[in-house]
Amino acid sequence: MSTQIPAYTIESLKSTASEKKDFDFFRFEYFAKDIEHLREPHQHHFYTFILVTGGGGSHAIDFQEHGLIAGRLFLIAPGQVHAWNELKKVSGFVVLFNDSFMALSKGRKLMSAWPLFRATQPAYFDLDGVELAKWVDEFNYIELEMERNDDYSHDAIFYAISLLLVRATRLSLKTQGKRTPASQDFLFTFQELIEENFLNLKTPKQYAEKMNVTPNYLNTLCKKKSGKSAGELIRQRVLLEAKRLLAHTKLSVSEISYKLGFEDNSYFGRFFKKYNGFTPEQFRSSQKK
Repeated sequence: MSTQIPAYTIESLKSTASEKKDFDFFRFEYFAKDIEHLREPHQHHFYTFILVTGGGGSHAIDFQEHGLIAGRLFLIAPGQVHAWNELKKVSGFVVLFNDSFMALSKGRKLMSAWPLFRATQPAYFDLDGVELAKWVDEFNYIELEMERNDDYSHDAIFYAISLLLVRATRLSLKTQGKRTPASQDFLFTFQELIEENFLNLKTPKQYAEKMNVTPNYLNTLCKKKSGKSAGELIRQRVLLEAKRLLAHTKLSVSEISYKLGFEDNSYFGRFFKKYNGFTPEQFRSSQKK
């Protein structure tokens, strides 16, 4: 175990190819070959759609074990800690892409503009027969364009991925309930700020100042739209990073405390125990295989 969690780019996930990639596509049957290195916890520098159409098994995303069930669509975000566990003749599709791929031309949406791939959202959706058929059709179309590989294929795949993002967004809104665009954008902006600043900013007041609102307004809107207070959302992200580092690196508790912006190691220990029920050392021991 090292002091850092292994992290992969699209081009390094399955090989050591030097050619930089912003998109890749695999049939799950092919992808599942030669991935022993991906059975260990690791992170991605890209977004991932995984659609299971057959077989079984399981994988873990940030300490949660998920079954590989036919009709299940997974969304894995950059930075999430992922590990493949058991794979039993799994079939389906794996699509990898990053922000560079989504920014084919000026004015098109970057991934931060989509209400997807966030820690507060479900890791997967179970698709009904009709919805599953539509996703399979789109993946088959992407595969066809990959094989065609002419001057228009890159654009064609971009539009196919954009359509899948729309479909996934509608699934997400259906699952979580519709939100007004203004409040939705506000919550996403707050979540993006947390992601960018959680190592240094720990209080709702600090984020409220950045968003030019009062702490009370920030807290009220967060509770209304996420069911959690602003403080809870901030703590959730800090605690997730703490658990990642405790479970998947050999950094000492003191080093992790410093890395997460806690000047007082003992305060970090109290903070962790208060919201997890055990000390950092106890949590680390519980994660050892």
